[in-house]
Amino acid sequence: MRVRFILYRRYCTSVAISSNSQISRYARLGQIENARKVFDQMPERTTVSWNSMVAGYFQNNQPVEARNLFDRMQLRNLVSWNGLISGYIKNGMLSEARKVFDSMPERNVVSWTSMVRGYVQEGNMSEAESLFWQMPGRNIVSWTVMLGGLIQEGRVDEARRLYDLMPEKDVVARTSMIGGYFQVGRLAEAREIFDEMPRRNVVSWTMMISGLASLDHGRQIHAQLVRNQFDLDVYVASVLITMYVKCGNLVKAKQVFDRFNEKDIVMWNSIITGYAQHGLGEEALQVFQEMCSLGMAPDDITFIGVLSACSYSGKVEQGHEVFETMKSKYQVEPRTAHYACMVDLLGRAGRVEEAMDLIENMPVDADAIVWGALLSACRTYMKLDLAEVAAKKLIQLEPNNAGHYVLLSNIYASRVDGIRLQS
Repeated sequence: MRVRFILYRRYCTSVAISSNSQISRYARLGQIENARKVFDQMPERTTVSWNSMVAGYFQNNQPVEARNLFDRMQLRNLVSWNGLISGYIKNGMLSEARKVFDSMPERNVVSWTSMVRGYVQEGNMSEAESLFWQMPGRNIVSWTVMLGGLIQEGRVDEARRLYDLMPEKDVVARTSMIGGYFQVGRLAEAREIFDEMPRRNVVSWTMMISGLASLDHGRQIHAQLVRNQFDLDVYVASVLITMYVKCGNLVKAKQVFDRFNEKDIVMWNSIITGYAQHGLGEEALQVFQEMCSLGMAPDDITFIGVLSACSYSGKVEQGHEVFETMKSKYQVEPRTAHYACMVDLLGRAGRVEEAMDLIENMPVDADAIVWGALLSACRTYMKLDLAEVAAKKLIQLEPNNAGHYVLLSNIYASRVDGIRLQS
């Protein structure tokens, strides 16, 4: 009899583990009805089963069902209560989460941290701070959540004071502090935190590279990356390329690019855009052709870089060809940014009426960048009628931009001057 009981218990445990896994999988796939069927058919349900089903309802934006099921639970543990708090917060129901928090029979550091995180995400820092300092015990996650909240609000000096109070600092906290200093342009202090880091990850390296203001600092960081073999990471390499492009060192950017045999789309886009930004249209187009010949499919960002390159180098027909192949060959739907590049391309070549025709036939509404590109061309080639149209459109789109009114006034003044000269 005892052997049968042991075998039955093992069977129930095995079924529970399998069923719990199925519940979680169905919930992740959005098949909450199937998850509930598995739950209802279980011969015995553990606390994990109940918690998984409650979490599944929250995951599928059904907080009422989640709460109803939670209320039916006979045995709840801290995981159950914390799951309810977390579920409400993820569904944007912070006040409900607070009611649960206040009614908990006991709380742990996860309960407190979840509520602090909820208030931080809502932007209610006064309540977040109040709860944070009431916590009977804090862990590294609690400190980091609070630190991130202060940085998010631009309160970098307060964040630094909190950072200095932290009993231990991990790479996430240090990286957050570096990001906070970069956010307000305090690069020296960001570098100081970075230099103190005993261990650095890809995020901290890339953040440091992205925020650097000078080529000398960039070279120093690059040398450290090489020593630590982080320069072999594709993501880091993309940021390095962007950094060298930003500093105007296209030769070094290309050297980093050429080190990799297998390049991802971000690396290709970084070097193409870099060449385009510095007026090296021919080089950008060569890289684009190499990319396509290797079978790498360009994306919408690639085409912005290539069309810009065509514009800067005056390759109107090639720009037309690239624009046409976007959709027909690569199935990339042109966005407003691509149309802006084409308007700029045509406008720089003096084909202003053609640029206007393109705008009028756009499947999407032209934005201020598109009209601004047309206006720039109109002023260069003295197309005052079209310039007036473009300026008026800009005023409609950005009525608070005083510069547009000045431009329109100048256009009218130019027209009056032209009439005087004719008479």
